[in-house]
Amino acid sequence: MEQDDSSLFFQFRWPMVNGQTGHGFDFPLGTDPYDLLRDVCARLPLLILFYDNEGQIHSLNQEVMTQLGWDTGDLISGDFLSQCFPDPETQRQMRYWMIHPPNGWQEVPVHGADGQVLEMIWAFVRFPNGAGLICGYNVTDVKLTQAALLETSDRYTLLTRSINDGIWDWNLTTNETFYSSRWKNILGYQDDEIGNHIDDWFKRIHPQDVERVKLNLMLHIRGQIPHFHQEFRIQHRNGAYRWALARGLVLRDAYGNARRMAGSLTDLTEHRLAEAQLLYDALHDSLTGLANRTLLLDRIEQATRHARRRSDYKFVILFIDIDRFKVINDSLGHSCGDLILIELANRLTRIVRADDTVARIGGDEFVILLDDISDNNDALGVCDRIHSELNKPFVVNDQPIALRVSIGVATRSAHIEKAENYLRNADIAMYRAKLAGGNRYQVFSEDMHLMARDRLSLEIGLRQAVERDEFTLFYQPIYRLRDNSLYGFEALIRWQHPTQGLLLPDRFISLAEETGLILSIGDWVIWRACRDLQYWHEQFPQCQLSVNVNLSNRQLMYPALAEQVLAALEQTQIPPHCLHLEITESVGIDQPDQVRETLCKLKAQGIKLSLDDFGTGYSSLSYLTHLPIDILKIDRSFVKLIPETDQRPLMIDAIVSLAKGLALEVVAEGVEHPYQVTRLRELGCDYVQGYYFSRPLTTEEVVALLAQSHTP
Repeated sequence: MEQDDSSLFFQFRWPMVNGQTGHGFDFPLGTDPYDLLRDVCARLPLLILFYDNEGQIHSLNQEVMTQLGWDTGDLISGDFLSQCFPDPETQRQMRYWMIHPPNGWQEVPVHGADGQVLEMIWAFVRFPNGAGLICGYNVTDVKLTQAALLETSDRYTLLTRSINDGIWDWNLTTNETFYSSRWKNILGYQDDEIGNHIDDWFKRIHPQDVERVKLNLMLHIRGQIPHFHQEFRIQHRNGAYRWALARGLVLRDAYGNARRMAGSLTDLTEHRLAEAQLLYDALHDSLTGLANRTLLLDRIEQATRHARRRSDYKFVILFIDIDRFKVINDSLGHSCGDLILIELANRLTRIVRADDTVARIGGDEFVILLDDISDNNDALGVCDRIHSELNKPFVVNDQPIALRVSIGVATRSAHIEKAENYLRNADIAMYRAKLAGGNRYQVFSEDMHLMARDRLSLEIGLRQAVERDEFTLFYQPIYRLRDNSLYGFEALIRWQHPTQGLLLPDRFISLAEETGLILSIGDWVIWRACRDLQYWHEQFPQCQLSVNVNLSNRQLMYPALAEQVLAALEQTQIPPHCLHLEITESVGIDQPDQVRETLCKLKAQGIKLSLDDFGTGYSSLSYLTHLPIDILKIDRSFVKLIPETDQRPLMIDAIVSLAKGLALEVVAEGVEHPYQVTRLRELGCDYVQGYYFSRPLTTEEVVALLAQSHTP
């Protein structure tokens, strides 16, 4: 036992001195002590070398030869010091110690016969006659072990300092606990600012978590769970709580008793914040910060569950879509459109209660969940407030923007279980509001669902109709009023539906516009009309007929429209002036410059342009000056107003006068009575069409009509 109470461990060897028979014996009195010493030294695991009073080695034990590899004769006949200690200074030091033995062991490496260096400690003994012995102990393995232990210790120290986790080591007997520097740094402390007791950890754990941590620690110590793994909150030096993960394993003795437990502490705060941000991003719209579709559906599901438990529980879904938002985006740019969406989100949020959910689920589609309301009529009041709030202009880049929205309303129903179905019903109602003109709300009813299913079925059939070539063209004759001669035809599309029969355009054209199918359908109409006209010209070359083809708004926005039309003319060799393209007053409102450019390109090739339904829109006069129009078509609603008396129809008179002043030709459509023909001729109308002259004809009937008209 040292003075500082530390323990030292010794290993004692007691060699047996054997006689010639190999059995141990007692030395008889009078035995030469030097002989006795040689016998003892021969059996020790030490290097023993005897030297005389002149310092020459004259004998040594077997260990010298075994450990150093030197032959006895080499060491005795030669210079032992020069062979084993090549360094001259070391040789001088060894000779000095042989004459003046030092106290204790001296550490001096020795070279073996193979050149290997062994770590040795040496003791020197000098006898009264001047002779002596050198005793050497090989500490090479001890040194290697010490080096390995030191390396392990250094590695452990480096590891605890370099890893991002904190290390803790708990002595279960004394409750003393080692906390690494990193463990303390995680909590904002320096090395000397936290004690070494387990309670220095426990007292910083959040009150709601500490018992759970202790319980899992004890369960692992008792062997009831294989390892300790626990997430919890722990207080930082600044008072805030941080999320941490503690892991550990217990060390047991030979009897299975837990003696020690060690592990790590990982700071999870940033990870938790990142997880929270990812979750937020996954449930919210990145532009407006509102709930997204996923979060909205979850909230509706929660409302549905509440409603199943409480019969008086009510909630309402409002599906909001901006009317003509594409026009705003196309005219002002998407960045301005985004600013409008953000402001709309803010206004909607201010209108509803804090417990209600406002979500953005698409480009310009917003949904509000009015949760736990007392009466469904309250939702209609919210709709009114929305429209009232949107009457205030949106100012973007100092430019006021008027915004109108269509709202679909879906109330709680005992027959609906899924959130998606509520959203679908509100969407259907919103679509009905748009069909009614927009800027209004519509409450969902079951007949709307049936209509929506019919519409979906019609859309599927419409897509198949394009592939199956189920469309056909009918042609309504157009006559010159001056001589009642045939001038041309207006191409009118029909759909030969496989189950519903022949469908008129009002059943499917608007749907084709919405789905974009109008582009392929419209291209088909242009090509078919040109081919039919080509055939009629070939069969009846004496008559130069024209054909009128209607263009939709979607077609005029299509950049390749002009190329499609010109390709059809080139392929069929139809004179360009024989093709008349009809547009309505609403066409081109969204992108007037692009429409004008397309029409001018067509007009430059000799194609004639007609303005259909003139007088029914709000921009008629501006169209006449802005677009390269050749012909005005008077809408049938004005033709119906022509009296049977001699009274002059003032509206038609004004339209014809305006057209003549602009050098435009005039066509009146919807003519059904002879007195209408008379009045139109008197007013100077150029062309007429309607049931008075002919209903729309099939291509076969057109051929028969042409054959009859040109029979000598």
